[in-house]
Amino acid sequence: MNAFAAGAPRPMVVGHRGVPRLHQENTLAGFRRAAALGIPAIELDVVLSADGVPVVFHDADVDRLTDGRGAVADLTWDQLARLRIKTELAYGAVGGGAPVVMRYARPEPIARLDEVLAELAGRVAINVEIKIGLPRWWRTDVAARTAEVIAAAGATDAVIVTSFDPRKLAVARRVHPALRVGFCFDDTMLDFTRPVLDRLAPWRSWRSPEHAARANPHVALERLLGADVVGRLLGTRVVGAEHTLVGAAAVAALHARGVAVGAHTLFPLGASGRKHPSLSASAPAEVARLVAAGVDWIETDDPERLLAML
Repeated sequence: MNAFAAGAPRPMVVGHRGVPRLHQENTLAGFRRAAALGIPAIELDVVLSADGVPVVFHDADVDRLTDGRGAVADLTWDQLARLRIKTELAYGAVGGGAPVVMRYARPEPIARLDEVLAELAGRVAINVEIKIGLPRWWRTDVAARTAEVIAAAGATDAVIVTSFDPRKLAVARRVHPALRVGFCFDDTMLDFTRPVLDRLAPWRSWRSPEHAARANPHVALERLLGADVVGRLLGTRVVGAEHTLVGAAAVAALHARGVAVGAHTLFPLGASGRKHPSLSASAPAEVARLVAAGVDWIETDDPERLLAML
C-alpha cells in the first residue's frame, strides 16, 4: 500500500527537500539525515539534464545553488556531476522579515533520481515533484523519464509523483499506469483572473470565522480543490495544496472520493523564488488547524519540529 493514502489517523510528516535546516536542499546527505531522524517521508524536485537524466534539483538553472552557471536543461549529467551545492545559501524573507542565510558543513554533489530511489525508497516515502521547467515549460520528456526511472527502481509503492503541470502528470501515468500522481495547487495560480473575478460580488470563504469576503481568485481555488476538478479530469487519487487553501470541508469532500490530501509548506526556511511564504506558515496554530481538518500529510522545512508537535 502506498504511504500517501487517504484517511490517515494523523498527518504524515514530509521533509520538504529533505532537512534543509541541517543539509543543503535536495541532497542525498539531507535525505539520509531525514531517514536517520525517523522522518517518515521526504519531498524532492526533479528536472531533466541535457542528455535525459532525471536529476534532483529545484531550480531551472544552477546559478543560485551551485558553483556553476547555466540552465540544467543545457548541461549533461557529466557536467552537473562535477558541480557542488554551495555551503552558504540565501533565501528570501518570510512574512516581510529579514532574508535567511543558511551555512552548511561541506559542499554536496547533485544527485540523480535513480540514486535517491535506490538508497531511500525502502526507508522513507517519497513525493517526487516534477518541476514545470521554465522557460521550457512545454517539454514533457522529464515526466516520461521520471516514470521510467521509478518503474526500473521498483519504487512504485514508495512514491507519489506530483506537479503543477497536469500535462506532465498525464504523461507519467501513460508511461507507468500504476503510478499514483497528483496535481499541486498554489494559492496564487489564479491571480491573473483578479481583474475579472474581483469585479464580481465577494465570495465567501471558510478562512474567516465571520465569513468575511476574501479575494475571489483565492476562493475559486478553494472551491476547485474541494471539488477535485483537476483530479476528476486526470483520474488521480492524490492532491497537494498550499496550506492556505486547505479547509476541513475540502478535505472531507476529497476523502469521500478516496483522494489523499497533502498541505505545503510549513515552518518555511525562506523563499527560494519570487513568492514569499506567509506568516501563518510558521504558526503552530496552523499545524493544529490542518490536523483538525484531517490532512494526510504536511510538508515542512523543519520536519524535526513538526514531528515532535505531532
